[in-house]
Amino acid sequence: MDLASPPAPATSVKDAVARSVKPRTIRSRLLRILGICLAGLLALLGVIAAGHVSDYRNAAHGAANARLEITLQAFVHELQKERGLTLGYVGGVTSFRAPMTAQRKTTDAARTTLENTLTEHDDEAADTVRATMGRLDALTGIRQSADNGTAKVEPTFNWFTSTLIALDRPDLGLEDVQDEQLRDAFRTLQVIGNAKEFTGEERAIVLGSLDAGGRFRGDDYSRFMQMRAGRLAALDAVPRTATPGERRRLADALSTPEAQRTFDYEDNAVRGAGKLSARDIPPMSWYQSITATIDGLRGVQVSIGDDIQARAVELERRAGLDLLLFLVFALVMAAAVGALARNCVRSVSGPLSRLADQARDVAGVRLPKAVAAVQAADGEQPDPPEPLTPDAHAGAEVRDVAEAFDRVQRAAFDLATEQAVLRRNATESLVSLGRRNQNLVRRQISFINRLEHEDADPDTLANLFELDHLATRMRRNAESLLVLAGESSPRTWSTALSMTDVLRASLSEVEEYRRVTLRRVDTAHISGLHVAEVAHLFAELVENALSFSPPESEVEIEGRRTSEGYLVAIVDHGHGMDSKALAEANVRLSGAAGFMAEPTRFLGHFVVGALARRCGIEVRLGEAPAAGVVARVLIPATLLTEPTAKDKKKAAKAAAAGRKSADGGRRPVDLPAPRAEREPAAHGAGADAAPEPGPAREPAAVSAAAPSAARTRNGLVKRPQRSAIAKVVRESGEPERPAPPAPAVERGPDQVSGMLSSLRSAHMRGAISVERERAAAEQSKTSGTTSGTSGTEAEGKGEK
Repeated sequence: MDLASPPAPATSVKDAVARSVKPRTIRSRLLRILGICLAGLLALLGVIAAGHVSDYRNAAHGAANARLEITLQAFVHELQKERGLTLGYVGGVTSFRAPMTAQRKTTDAARTTLENTLTEHDDEAADTVRATMGRLDALTGIRQSADNGTAKVEPTFNWFTSTLIALDRPDLGLEDVQDEQLRDAFRTLQVIGNAKEFTGEERAIVLGSLDAGGRFRGDDYSRFMQMRAGRLAALDAVPRTATPGERRRLADALSTPEAQRTFDYEDNAVRGAGKLSARDIPPMSWYQSITATIDGLRGVQVSIGDDIQARAVELERRAGLDLLLFLVFALVMAAAVGALARNCVRSVSGPLSRLADQARDVAGVRLPKAVAAVQAADGEQPDPPEPLTPDAHAGAEVRDVAEAFDRVQRAAFDLATEQAVLRRNATESLVSLGRRNQNLVRRQISFINRLEHEDADPDTLANLFELDHLATRMRRNAESLLVLAGESSPRTWSTALSMTDVLRASLSEVEEYRRVTLRRVDTAHISGLHVAEVAHLFAELVENALSFSPPESEVEIEGRRTSEGYLVAIVDHGHGMDSKALAEANVRLSGAAGFMAEPTRFLGHFVVGALARRCGIEVRLGEAPAAGVVARVLIPATLLTEPTAKDKKKAAKAAAAGRKSADGGRRPVDLPAPRAEREPAAHGAGADAAPEPGPAREPAAVSAAAPSAARTRNGLVKRPQRSAIAKVVRESGEPERPAPPAPAVERGPDQVSGMLSSLRSAHMRGAISVERERAAAEQSKTSGTTSGTSGTEAEGKGEK
């Protein structure tokens, strides 16, 4: 072993050299590539600026715009001359006719030159100038008005001035150039252009007023003073950006004899304080002197424009040279980087691409399949998804990524398993709790029914009826738990039940059922297999409408047969819901959302959604025609059926038994109003109770009987009511169906007995109500006396 130990250091050194020369990790290879690229970029940034491309474009753009600016200023200068001559001619100086005509030709030539220059430009600045040139379409009309003597001084002056200002306003982008010298020259050009425009306006104002009776026209004197002040301010601003040579040329232009004569005329006009005489300021002399002054300013402007154009061309040439050097260097660097990138792609891209394919397969197929198997498994633990297998020659980083993704996959599988077990346990707990509560409530209702039959005392019966009603609502709560857990209702109805009886069965299990008004309800029958679920659904929606509407308002129900089935509308007159809350509620009512992820105040929505999805019923909330919310329940035709003779016979016997039971005074009494807390504009269907569709328990205190026939139970002809929600029902597009004809009244012995029992029951309820009101009044009077005595005793004890 001692002899074998020396070669180890040599092997370690060899491995270290191999790792440094030919790295085997992605990190090392990327560092090598990035190091070369970084060195090249640093060298590139040290020699030439990174923005040479932008500099070249800026320089080229500046040169082109400088040429455009010079051409534009030439046209502006000629248009200014035409303005002065036109204003003098319109103002009454007829000697300006010939020079005005000649100047128009010069202006048109300058305009043509500008338009030709614009055709060579296709940028934002050129588009701005083209849009401004559109104002010149009115120039022909201005000229014609001046020629035929209909032109006025002020409108003509205003048009020329506004057009010239618009032409001189476009920003050609020369102020954005990076070269400071070029930027200052452009600013100087603009300032001199402003001074020239102010001077031109002075010329036009004076010429327009020289033949106006010895005074300026209107407020032309104040405008003249403003123009003069603007020119002086513009000339004072020139030295801030102008070069010494530009300042010298400007001084020479303003010291000519013509310029001095112009300033003398200006002084005369200023001293006149609004008075203007052709003797003091001869029109032709004023025009010639001030025009020579403007031409001098134009000469300075042209020289500055030439300097700008020369500077822009020089900048463009330098930027082009720098760009060429940059491109050559960039090509060399790109070739080097490309050679290194090819090796990187071969060693990194292949394994990573195959690993990405496996990851996509895990995310899209294998993991969802494993999670679905976990959720569908009944106590058995399915196998986890297979781990990712990277290439054998893949780098260490690729293997680390594969291992990390395997851990994520395993964590997701474990989490799904835990959630499935938790969800299964929660569902089983809900089912067990619901079954237990349902059995207890059923036994409680049976016991209450026995007590009702054994006791005839009105007060006791009233309390028992109230307790019976509360127990019925408790049973609906228990059945709601079963619905949320996915269990079907254990209560079924052996025969088909009419829609009116189904609605009454649902109303018997809601609080404040006396506020519910049944409008027109077309004849239809629900299959006995679905009676309990449909009645449960109605009870939830009606309970919701009652809870979230004013206590003094009614909840209206109307049912119509349609080509798609049977449409029931439940309308409350509460505050309503906004569009967002309605959309969220409709999602829950469709059964598409899971109740585990929503607030508990919306459990009733999920109960309705589960029942609707189970039976194929469509439930939607919408705005009521007047105020409040309308719930539209569309029952498919598959749930409707026609009753057989056996069903009719059983229903008649059950109805007779219900009327006989009424002989014992078995009718619901007034129940206390619930205190429903409501989220603003959030109509949460109450998850309070479940239906008891038995015909023996029909609520007698419904505000209006369902108008399934045109006669009452006593055989009297009923006047059809105007439904407040007919518009809501008609929104489905179904034609209005007439109410069925009133059947002939043929009463048998059982019906006569039932009518007498109903009369007796009504009489008994009236007596019970009177006795309760009298007892309440006496109790209130007694409690008032007692409280007064107690207060006196307490006061006496305090004094002692």
